[in-house]
Amino acid sequence: MIRINHLDKYFNKGKQNEIHVINDVSLDLPDKGMVAIFGKSGCGKTTLLNVIGGLDSFASGSVMVEHQEIGNDPDLIRNKYMGYVFQNYNLDYNKSCFDNVADALRLCGINDQKILEARVFSALKNVGMEKYQKRTPDTLSGGQQQRIAIARAIVKNPKIILADEPTGNLDEANTVMIMDLLRTIANDHLVILVTHEANLVDYYCDKVIELADGKIVNIKDNGLVGGYSVKDKNTIYLGELEKKTDLSENTEIEYFGDAPKTPLKLKIVNSGGKFYLSFDSDKIHILDENAEVKLVEGTYEQKKAAEKTFENVDMSDLPPINGTKFGDLFTLRSSIVSSYKFNFKQFKKSKKLLRNSLVLLASVLVIMMSMFGTSIRDVMDARAMYNHNVFYLYTPGADVSNKLLAAIGDPNSGIDSVRLTPYYPSGDDQVRFTAGFFETFQSGFYDEAFKANGVFLSSSLVKDLELVEGKKENLSDDEIIITTAVADKLISTSPFEYIKEYEDLIGLVTRGLSFDNKNARVCGIVESDETAIYISDFMLAKQVMGAMGVNVIPDSDVNMDVASGKSILLIGYTDTTVKYPSANSKIAIHGVNLTVESVLRAQLDYTKWLSDHGIKKMTASEFFADLLKDEIQGLVPGMEQENELFNKAMNERYCEWLEYYYSDRAAYYAEQSLVDPQSFELWLAANKGEEINALYNFGMTDLCYAFIYKQINGAYPTRSQLLSAQKSLADKVYAEIDLNSQIYSDEFYMESKMYYDVMYVVDANDYITMSQQYGETHESAYSNYYYEYEYYSKGVDYNYIYGYDSLRYSVIHSNDPELTAEWLISEFGDLETPNPEYMQAVLTPDGVFDELMKGKAAEIGSNLVSMAVISGVLAMCMYFIMRSSFMNRIKEIGINRAIGVSKKNLKFKFIVEALTLATLTVFVGYVLSSVFIATCVGISPLMSSVFFYPWWYALILLGELYLMSLICGILPMLGILRKTPSEILAKYDI
Repeated sequence: MIRINHLDKYFNKGKQNEIHVINDVSLDLPDKGMVAIFGKSGCGKTTLLNVIGGLDSFASGSVMVEHQEIGNDPDLIRNKYMGYVFQNYNLDYNKSCFDNVADALRLCGINDQKILEARVFSALKNVGMEKYQKRTPDTLSGGQQQRIAIARAIVKNPKIILADEPTGNLDEANTVMIMDLLRTIANDHLVILVTHEANLVDYYCDKVIELADGKIVNIKDNGLVGGYSVKDKNTIYLGELEKKTDLSENTEIEYFGDAPKTPLKLKIVNSGGKFYLSFDSDKIHILDENAEVKLVEGTYEQKKAAEKTFENVDMSDLPPINGTKFGDLFTLRSSIVSSYKFNFKQFKKSKKLLRNSLVLLASVLVIMMSMFGTSIRDVMDARAMYNHNVFYLYTPGADVSNKLLAAIGDPNSGIDSVRLTPYYPSGDDQVRFTAGFFETFQSGFYDEAFKANGVFLSSSLVKDLELVEGKKENLSDDEIIITTAVADKLISTSPFEYIKEYEDLIGLVTRGLSFDNKNARVCGIVESDETAIYISDFMLAKQVMGAMGVNVIPDSDVNMDVASGKSILLIGYTDTTVKYPSANSKIAIHGVNLTVESVLRAQLDYTKWLSDHGIKKMTASEFFADLLKDEIQGLVPGMEQENELFNKAMNERYCEWLEYYYSDRAAYYAEQSLVDPQSFELWLAANKGEEINALYNFGMTDLCYAFIYKQINGAYPTRSQLLSAQKSLADKVYAEIDLNSQIYSDEFYMESKMYYDVMYVVDANDYITMSQQYGETHESAYSNYYYEYEYYSKGVDYNYIYGYDSLRYSVIHSNDPELTAEWLISEFGDLETPNPEYMQAVLTPDGVFDELMKGKAAEIGSNLVSMAVISGVLAMCMYFIMRSSFMNRIKEIGINRAIGVSKKNLKFKFIVEALTLATLTVFVGYVLSSVFIATCVGISPLMSSVFFYPWWYALILLGELYLMSLICGILPMLGILRKTPSEILAKYDI
C-alpha cells in the first residue's frame, strides 16, 4: 500500500545548522495492521509520518501511496486514502462535533445531508461519542476530543490511518481507551502510529520501525499483541501501602499509608449493640457496599494481555467512498457566514476597532482621491480649454504681421481674423459671470464656479453664424455674443437653479470684462462648437492693448478727439531730463505712423503751467497800475496820490486780480486731469465744478479763501479782511474739502483710474489697428521707458533683453483649420523664436493642447504621486490591520490544510471573506464619504473645484477599494499557504 524509496529531507538545508532529519529511508508498509514509528524525541518520526501523509515536503526520494506519488497531489491522496489523528486533536472549536466529523466527508465531495448524518452518527457511535454530536469540542475532555478526531479519521473509511502521538496529552485510562480503539481499526486498516512510549509499542503494534537521527536502525515484528489492562483508579491495593497496627483490649486498628500530620480523633460508641463512629475531619470517607473505591489485598501487576479480544469497530455503515471531487470544503455561502461570524461575532473589541479603522481609511481615501482627481478632470477638460479653430504665430516684427494681415480673406490661407496677444498661448481666456441685475452685484463663491473659457474674437465673425438667442447685430461696446459651446458650459456649471435654458443667459453680466466702467453683458448666442466670445473690435483692442506693455490709449478714454494719424502725448510727474518727443514730432507705435500733435505735462504749479503754455499774466502791481491808469485820467505816476490810490485798490479790489490771474484755471484743471487721472482734486474741479480742493492743493490758496469768504458774506473780502480771516477761513476750507471727499470719493474710486508716467492718446481706429499688428514702436511708448532710459540712450533694446518681445504672438482665427495649418507651416515653418526649446513659432490647436499639458504636467505628476503615496499608505495600513487580524486564524488554516482542504479552496474562502468584510466596512466608508462629497458640492458649487467625483470615477474608486481590500485580505494568507500543513501547524504551536 505504501512504498518509500530513498527518502531524504533536510531542515535549514545549505546552512550551518542543517539537519538531515530523514536520511535515506526506504520502507514497504503492509495493507493493514498497526505499524509503529518509534524513537526518541527529535529522531524524525513525526516528520516521516507527515511526509507519508502529505503534510510535509521532502528533498529527494519517493513516497508511493496506492501506486501514486504523494508529492504530485498530496491533498487529493490524503483525502482519498488517509485519515489523520493528531496529538493536539486539531478540531475546530467554532464548529460542532458533528461538523468536525462531517468535514472529512465534505472534503470528499459528499454534501447530501442524509448521507452526512448517517455516516457521522455511525462514526461517532463507533467511538462512543454519538451523544455529543451537537456539542463543540471545547466542552469535552481530552480523551473525548481525541475520540472525535478518530471518528473524523474513520468516517470516510480510509485505507490508512495516521496517528501522531494520539495519546500524548491523555491520562492512562484514556490512553488505553484510544489505543484499544486504534488497535481494533488496525484489524482491517493500516494504522501508522508515531509514539515514544515503549509499552504502547510492545503491547499494541504488529511492526515496530525504530528511528535514530533520521535513519532506520531497527525493524521488528511483535507477533501476537493484545494490548494491556489499565490500573483502576478506584481500586486501592493495600499491599502497596505501609501498614501499622494498634491493639487494645477490645479493638484492633490497622493503619495503611503515611501518618497524618495531626492526630486523628475518633470516637467509637457501642449503644445497644450498634456501633457509632464520630470524627473531626472532613477528609474521612466511609467505605461500604455502595462506595466506588474498593480495597484489594496485595499489589497491582501490569500484564501483557495477549489473550485479550478487541471489540470490532463496526464499519458496515461506512462503506468506502468513491468521491469525484476532493479538497473543497468551503462554499460561497459558508464563506460569507464565516466572515460575518469571525469579524462581527468573535473578538468583539478588537474586531470593532478593525471595522472602524477600515471605514475611516476608506473614507479618507475616497475624499483624498476625489480631491486629487481634479488633475484627471484637467486632462479631460484640456481638449475643451481651447478653440480648435485658433492658431498662434510668433510675430517678431512688421514683416510677419503684414504678411498675416494680407492673408485675411485669402482662400488659400483660410484665415479670417488676426489680432495680437501679449501672452504665450496656454488655451482660451476664462471669463467669470454673475447673474446680478446691477453692475455692482457680487455673488461671492458662485463666481468661482460660474465661468467658461473662450477665446475673444471680433464680433464681425458672427455674420455667417446662426442666431440661437438674443441678437448679433448693432452691438454696443459693452455687449458680447457667446457660442452655444460656451453657453452649454455655463448652463452645466451654473449654481443658479433658474439658469437652465439659453434664454436665461441673455443679460448675464461678466466680471473683469468692462467698457466705460460697465461690465459687459451677454446679448446673443450663436450656433457653433467653437469656444468663442465675440466682442466689438474696439473692446477687443482694449483687451489686447491693455496688456501689451505700451503706453497708448484711445481718445475716448480721456474724452478727447484725436484725428487719425495724430497723437497727443501725456507726460506725468516724471524726470524732466528725459527727452520725450516734442510737438509735431513723428513717431510709430506698432507700425502705425503718428504725428505728435501736442505734448501735455503734469504740472503742480499753475504759474509754471502758464509759462509752459506761453500765457503771460500781469503781476498784482502791474494789474493795479494798469487799472488805475485806465480809470483815473491825469494820474501822474510816482506821485503820493498814486501810491495812496494803488494801495487802496490793492486792498479793496485784490480779488479782482485773483480772478484775472487764475482765469485760465479751468483749462489747467481739464488738461491736468488728463495727465494726472488719479488726482481726486483735479477730477472734482474738471468734472464736478467743485474746485476748492484744487485751489487749495495746487497753490491758489488766496482765491480759495476768497471763495469761502464770499460764500459766507455774499461778497469778496478786501485784502486786509482776507489776511485777518485766514485762520477761520482755513477751517472752512478743510470742512468743505472733507465734505467733498464724503460726497464724491466713492464715485471717483469706483471708476477705473489709470496711472501712467507717459501715455500716447490716439484715434480709436488707429488703436484698433495697433491691436492687430506688430511693427516699429518708439522707445518712449514702452511702459518701462522711464525706468530704463539709460538703456535706450545707449541704443540697447531693454524689452528684448528682458523677454518682453519674446512674448509677441498673433492670434489667428481660421474657417478651415487644416488649410490654415498647411499655409502657416509653408510660410513660417523656418521662423525661429528666441527660445526654441520652450517656444514654438507656429502653434496649432494640437500644439496648444501639448502646451496645456506641459503647464499641467508638474501638477498632474505631483497629484498622481500624491495619489499613489496615499493609496500606498492606506493600503499598508489596511494590510497590517488585516494581517494582525489574520494572525488569529493561523491555527484555523493549519487545521484546514491538515485535514485536506486544498489551497485553492482556502484562497476562495478568504477571497470571499475579504470581499464580505470590505462590503460591511470599506463600502460603508465609501458611501459615507461619497455622501459627504455630494453634500459639499450641493451646498457650495465652489466645492466642485475642490472635488472631482463623477459617477464613473466613483465606480473606479469603489473598484480600487475592493481591490485593495482583496489584496490586503489575502496577501497574509498567501504567505501562509506557501508553507506545508505541518509548517503551518508548527507555527501555531510556537
